[in-house]
Amino acid sequence: ISDLEFERNSVISHTQDLEAEVKSLRQSVAGLESEKAELCKKLDQNSSTMSELRSENEELKTSLKEGKESARLLNNEKCDLLSRLEKANNDIEIPHAKVSKLLSESEELKEELRVIIHERDFLSKKSQDLSSRISDLEFECNSMISHTQDLEAEVKSLRQSVAGLESE
Repeated sequence: ISDLEFERNSVISHTQDLEAEVKSLRQSVAGLESEKAELCKKLDQNSSTMSELRSENEELKTSLKEGKESARLLNNEKCDLLSRLEKANNDIEIPHAKVSKLLSESEELKEELRVIIHERDFLSKKSQDLSSRISDLEFECNSMISHTQDLEAEVKSLRQSVAGLESE
C-alpha cells in the first residue's frame, strides 16, 4: 500500500509539474500571439508609409520631368534669343537700345534657367533620397515578415508541444 501511495504521489507530482509547464507554455503562446499582432500592425503601418513615399516619389519624378522640359524650353528660347542677339549685333540698322533690351532679356532668361537647373538638381537629389528611403523600408518590412514567419513557426511548434502535453 505504501508503494502504491508513493507511486500515486509521484504521479500527482509529475502531473502538477506538467500542468505548470502547460500553463507556462500557454502564457508564452499568448505573449507570442500578442507580439505577432504588434508586428502585423507595424507591418501595416510600414506598408502605408511605403505607399505614401512611392506616391510622393512619383509626384517628384513628374515635377522633375516638368522642370527638365521647362529647362529645355528655356534653353531653346535662350538659344533663339542669343541667335537674335547675334543677328542684331551684326545688323547695323538695329538701334543700340534694342540690343540692350535683348541682352537684358537674355540675362533674365539665363537667371531663370539657372533657377530651373537648381530646382531640377534639388528634385533629382530628393528623388534619390526617397528611392533610398523606400529601399530601406522595403528591407525593414521584409525583415519583419521573416521575423513574423519565424514567430508563427515557433507558435505552431509550441501549440503542438502543448497539445502533446495535454494528451499526456
